[in-house]
Amino acid sequence: MNRSRPCVAEVIRSVLSEFLEEDGPALTGEQRRVLTDLTACRTADLGGHVLKCPECGHQQIAYNSCGNRHCPTCQATEAARWLEARADDLLPVPYFHLVFTLPNALDPIALANPHVVYDLLIRTAAETVLAVAANPDHLGAETGVLAVLHTWGQNLQFHPHVHCVVPGGGLSPDHTRWVGSRPHFFLPVRVLSRVFQGKFLAALRTAYDRGRIRIAAPDVARAKAKFERLVSAAVRHDWVVYSKPPFGGPELVLKYLARYTHRIAISNHRLLDFEDGLVRFRYKDYAHGHKKRVMTLSAREFVRRFLLHVLPRGFVRIRYYGILSHRRREQDLALCRELLGEATTVTEESSKTATVPEGTAPVTPTRVCPNCGAGYMIVIEVIPPPPNPCETKASLCGVMDSS
Repeated sequence: MNRSRPCVAEVIRSVLSEFLEEDGPALTGEQRRVLTDLTACRTADLGGHVLKCPECGHQQIAYNSCGNRHCPTCQATEAARWLEARADDLLPVPYFHLVFTLPNALDPIALANPHVVYDLLIRTAAETVLAVAANPDHLGAETGVLAVLHTWGQNLQFHPHVHCVVPGGGLSPDHTRWVGSRPHFFLPVRVLSRVFQGKFLAALRTAYDRGRIRIAAPDVARAKAKFERLVSAAVRHDWVVYSKPPFGGPELVLKYLARYTHRIAISNHRLLDFEDGLVRFRYKDYAHGHKKRVMTLSAREFVRRFLLHVLPRGFVRIRYYGILSHRRREQDLALCRELLGEATTVTEESSKTATVPEGTAPVTPTRVCPNCGAGYMIVIEVIPPPPNPCETKASLCGVMDSS
C-alpha cells in the first residue's frame, strides 16, 4: 500500500514526550515555541474553517497554519509575499551570488552565542563586499547587498553561512555614473576571504572584550584561554568565500531568490519516509561533487539537528546594505535606473515570476472545488481552537516566558 510522505511535524510529534524528558531542560524558549507551533500546525489545536462548494455541495475542513518562520509548511506563502514586494528593487543588470562561511572551529562560540555571532557574520560579510567593491583597485563603486543567513548544511549539521546577492556594479563615488562589473567576474574571492576574516575576528574580539560573548569555563582566566584557542584554530583554517557565476537579469533573480530567502533547515519534500523511528531524507553531498545521497537518522536525532537552526527570538535573518539599505533604497535605485537608461521599474510581466520555492506546498486552502472542479470553495463556518490546550502544549508554553 502506498504511504504518503511524512512531514517534519509528524516526526516531532512521534518523539515529543521523550525528547522533552531528555533534552527539554536545555531548550531555549524559542525552540520550545517551534515544537509547540509545528506540532499544532494544520490541526484542530489552532482552529480552522469549513469550506463548501456552492455548485456540488462538497464540504471540507481546512485547519489554520501556525505561521512560525521555522515551519516548512508556512514559509511558502511568506516567500511569495516577500518576492512580490522586492520585485521593484531589481535592476536590469546581472546579479552575483557570494557565500561567506565561518570555519568549524568557531562552532562552539556560535552555538553558545547565536544572536551575537549571527549578527556579526551577516554584518561583516556585507561590510566586506561593500569595502572591496569600493576599492578603486577592484570595482571602485558603491554597490548593494541582500544578505540571508543560513545555519545548516544539507545533512542538518551546524554550518553557519551567509548568502549575499549583489548587483553586478554600483554607483561611482560622485554618483554621476553606473560602474558595471566585468561580465563574468565581480570581486576576487581571495581578497574577500582575507578581508572577511579580518573584519569578523576583530568584531568577535571586541564583542568578547565587552562581555557579549559567553564561554563555558570554571573561571574568567580559563574562559579567556578557551576563547583564544578557538580563535587561533579558526585563523589556521581557510575562510571560504564562494562566488557563483552571474545568473541573469530581474526575471531569473526573482526565481533564484525564492530558493534562499525563506528557506528553512529542511523542507517536507526532502523527507522520503519515516518508519520504525527512523527518518530518511535526501541531501546533496557538497564535499563529494554535489552527489545526491540519502541520510537516515533516528527521529530524536533528526529533531535535535532541526532545533539547532532555530533562530533567536526577534533575530532578522534577511538584511539589506549599501544602495539596497532601507534608508537609501528608493533614492539610490531611482538614480541607478536613470544612469542605466531605464525609464521604468521592473515590468509587470517580470514581477509575475515571484514563485514559491520548489517543493513547498501552498498554505492557503484550495479555492477551486476538488470534487467538481467547477465551483469555488467558500467559508461557511469558522472552527475556533479548543478552549483547553493539551497537556503537552501547556507544559511547553508554561516555561516559555521564563527561559
